[in-house]
Amino acid sequence: MRLSRATTASHRLPGGGNAVLALAFAVVSVAAAVVASHGGSWAGYATAALAGAAVAWWRTRPTLALLTGFAMYGADLFLGVVPAPVFLPLVGTFAAAVVFGSRPVAYAVLASGYALAVTVPVPGWDAPSTAAAVGLAAWFLVLAVAAELVRVRRQARKAREAELAGEARTQREQALRRAGDERLRIARDLHDVLGHQLALITVQANAGLALLPRDPPAVEQALTAIKDAGNSALGEVRAVLDALRAPDSGDVPYRPSPRLSQPGDLAELLDGARAAGLRVATEIEDALPALPAPVDQAAYRIAQEAVTNAIRHAGSGATVGLSLTCADDRLELTVTDDGGGRPRRAAPGGGNGLPGMRERAVAFGGALTTGRVPGGGYRVAAVLPIGGAR
Repeated sequence: MRLSRATTASHRLPGGGNAVLALAFAVVSVAAAVVASHGGSWAGYATAALAGAAVAWWRTRPTLALLTGFAMYGADLFLGVVPAPVFLPLVGTFAAAVVFGSRPVAYAVLASGYALAVTVPVPGWDAPSTAAAVGLAAWFLVLAVAAELVRVRRQARKAREAELAGEARTQREQALRRAGDERLRIARDLHDVLGHQLALITVQANAGLALLPRDPPAVEQALTAIKDAGNSALGEVRAVLDALRAPDSGDVPYRPSPRLSQPGDLAELLDGARAAGLRVATEIEDALPALPAPVDQAAYRIAQEAVTNAIRHAGSGATVGLSLTCADDRLELTVTDDGGGRPRRAAPGGGNGLPGMRERAVAFGGALTTGRVPGGGYRVAAVLPIGGAR
């Protein structure tokens, strides 16, 4: 490959011309001059050679190549030399100028060449008749049409290539966006799972340390809660990692994402709050409609993060209330704590919970409002459309 490139580079002329092509056309044009003039003159050979050599720049400088050939045609007429040897280079460079160069210049040269051909006598040739002039015009028209067809096809091909490149670029951008959305989703899930379980672990560990000198059974209960929370968090993380390792495999034992409408999932969430020392009050509509799975899962994660915040900041002894209703084709979720607990120490994490909840709500066209409650406590309220997410 290196040898081939070096060889190609050695054949290049200044301006991108090809030395081999220049030599070949120059030789052919000179040979045509010899045949056409039966011996001819050195001036005719020189103009033929220059017109033929100019073809070497047909791709990189087609307009200049055309003008050079046309100048040699004019020189032949001025010197009284038969111009036939320059016709082939002129045809080639005209087509190249139409396709790759300046079309106005190309057609100006074509019109000028036709005018010279029908008005300026060529040595040894009869003056063109009206029929010959019409026939020459027809040939020039065929040449122009052929060049235009090549140009149009080339433009269509370039447009198609640009369209395909644009589609490929769009697909790459969509793939990157999907990957970014997936990373964000995984980050939210890991934050929700680990944040909730670590908050429980921290609260129970603090309680166990405080109770160690005077209440061993309570310490045992706290350690058991820590063990259960740790095992639950470890199982969730393993499930996520297994799904990431084999995203296309249907054999991965992946635990379904918890849903707020599932009594078992909601009970597990609230039991964790009770184990952390919070009192729990629920207000759930008796006949909830079937919720779309994505909305149901997002609502659970919002509730989980809100309860986790109550565990972190309200602390043991506080009351956390969860309200869940459906109205006007939307799910309304509210989690409130009274701030009346005794938080012993801030739990690790934090800072990403509120943005994560808001992102989940907005992703489904919903909204999230948060703020302190007059008299103490904190309130998280989410509204998620139901019909639009199905």
